[in-house]
Amino acid sequence: MAATQIKTAPESTTAHVNFMGKAQQFYGSMMFCYQDQEWDSVFLLGVHAAISMTDALCVFKLQKRSISSSHQDAVRLLMECFSKDAEARKNTDRLAQIINQKHLAEYAAKRFTQKDAAEFVKKVERFMIWAKSNLPA
Repeated sequence: MAATQIKTAPESTTAHVNFMGKAQQFYGSMMFCYQDQEWDSVFLLGVHAAISMTDALCVFKLQKRSISSSHQDAVRLLMECFSKDAEARKNTDRLAQIINQKHLAEYAAKRFTQKDAAEFVKKVERFMIWAKSNLPA
């Protein structure tokens, strides 16, 4: 059975700078929320930081980004950028774990704790560092 096609939009390679800027804004806001003990907001902003950084990587490497309604397709598209790289595999798995928190953060009654947020911030930070290392300065 063939893999389903990911819905994408073409982008200029240089547009990665704009997506990276958005990712850094979301990341900075996540850190402010962490300092202010707004644990639920930490999760949603971290998810958006990771998704925007993924868009930056895909735009830079493939000149396209996912526009699928499923954020997991962004994970699949990122794998296309780095198909045989073990470090990339670890970080695409990390991205999937980050994105999996989106539904809980937005729609579930669950409230996140400081411990939850601290672990999540580490995941997002590690993903962001890896992603930046694969983009021009």
